[in-house]
Amino acid sequence: MLLLTPALATAQIEQGRIIGTVIDAQGAILPGVTVTAKSPALIGTRSVITESDGRYRFPALPSGNYALTYELAGFTTLVREGIVLSVGTTLTLDIQLQVATLAESVTVTGESPVVDMATTKVGSAFSGEKLVGIPTATDIWSMLGQAPGVRMLGFDIGGSHKSQQSGYESFGIRNQNRVVNEGVDTTEGTGAAGWYADYFVNEEVAVSAAGADVEMNTPGSAVVQTTKSGGNIFKALTNITYEADNFVGNNIDDGTRARGFTGQPNLIFWEGHADFGGPLVKDRVWFFSAYNHFKIDKVISGVARNIATDLGIFDNFTGKGTWKISQKDTAIGYYAWGRKQKPFRGLSAAVSPEAVLAQDSASWLYKGQWQRPWTNRFFVDAQLGLFGYGWPMKPRVDFHDNPPR
Repeated sequence: MLLLTPALATAQIEQGRIIGTVIDAQGAILPGVTVTAKSPALIGTRSVITESDGRYRFPALPSGNYALTYELAGFTTLVREGIVLSVGTTLTLDIQLQVATLAESVTVTGESPVVDMATTKVGSAFSGEKLVGIPTATDIWSMLGQAPGVRMLGFDIGGSHKSQQSGYESFGIRNQNRVVNEGVDTTEGTGAAGWYADYFVNEEVAVSAAGADVEMNTPGSAVVQTTKSGGNIFKALTNITYEADNFVGNNIDDGTRARGFTGQPNLIFWEGHADFGGPLVKDRVWFFSAYNHFKIDKVISGVARNIATDLGIFDNFTGKGTWKISQKDTAIGYYAWGRKQKPFRGLSAAVSPEAVLAQDSASWLYKGQWQRPWTNRFFVDAQLGLFGYGWPMKPRVDFHDNPPR
């Protein structure tokens, strides 16, 4: 199955916006003010000039921490720091400039606006630091269990469900969800995620449970993932997680075991992740790369461990590059590849190892993107994305070895 996405609309979901109006001390509008945005998430800076009505706008900004500088001859230069922008949000910052008596600059550090005045969606955003810091099963379904307005239909205990997706619904709506990765729609046919993306590469994940923008073409939840981009400083992350079967406890006594009930199945959980990113050329070319390997081995109740287990093996590779071609032109390239192996998919006490199917599926995602602000009112964000996956399910026993009768 292949999915080719023009991404003219989906790209907008992964961006944030900052808008506002600049006035003087008497409340008169100020056209011609140069407003410059600076952030570790931006390669270089981005500048706009307030229009005749004093308004300014920064479209299509990546999520991150921003500082805005407001400059106009004859007025004190104002620097507003500590602005936190999340995926898909629009922050409004109205600024008042004072007449300068001397050449001076004022830096204002305050709380970032937390209310998006331009949209009515119900949702939340999870930064990469929060995703890594909260002890979960390190997949988007364990994260969705913490999102307001989302109800999970399955449960994960200590990573027990990481090898399989969990269903979820928002305000009673299920199977109409949308999953977007780097601006490319990666939703499969039933509204689930089309692949098991690397959890640790996320710069931010935004969840919209209701009231999403017009870019959302279904009434369910929108899950928007953005990947780290590198930056002007070299950074690396490593993570190793191990959970042995003796870490899993139960309250089953000997009498219950004698009647054949073994309790919660044991599992072995192992995950290793490493990523690295930084500048090839500062303020010009950035790169980011990552690799993740995960293995989970679960004992199925009613099936002896020495006969078969529910084994899952996952591998993911991610690469991203950002190139500031000129002061106005930025190019972004992205590639991700994943593989899922479950040699005994569907194993249970009622389904023998010879009757189950073996899954060995690969997923891949490509993206090319070009951004250019032509004027204050005209911004081009052109993107071409390709997402695909294969889902072969092969019988464990070849019918030539066991011919039907």
